Amino acid sequence: AGPPNMTPSVWQDAVKEMMKDPPDIMLVIGGYNSSNTNQLAHMCQQYTTAFHIEDATCIDVDNGEIRHKVELVADAPETVDVDWLPEGPFKLGITAGASTPNNKIGEALVRILKIRGVELDAEEAGQPA
Repeated sequence: AGPPNMTPSVWQDAVKEMMKDPPDIMLVIGGYNSSNTNQLAHMCQQYTTAFHIEDATCIDVDNGEIRHKVELVADAPETVDVDWLPEGPFKLGITAGASTPNNKIGEALVRILKIRGVELDAEEAGQPA
């Protein structure tokens, strides 16, 4: 999940810094019941198009859809968006809740790259071969 000193406030400070020049799309990864992750998603929504997903399985590589939570409350329903990635080059930002393991972040990035037609081998994706 990151070094022990990576508290929720450190994550939030990093997102505030990133939002000074916001990416086109912001992916927020973490539990829907996490107040920290919900706060990160809320912060990002103030500056750019943000998608709060629970994990990489919310990104469907086959049809390019994304399941995500729009509202801040823990029990808010998921919604599905199609054509959520812009055409052509774009800036992608990714953040995650303090307890989200790093491999979950990598898995989500790999799925986005696959949607865009970029295939990575296991080593490039940071996964064990």
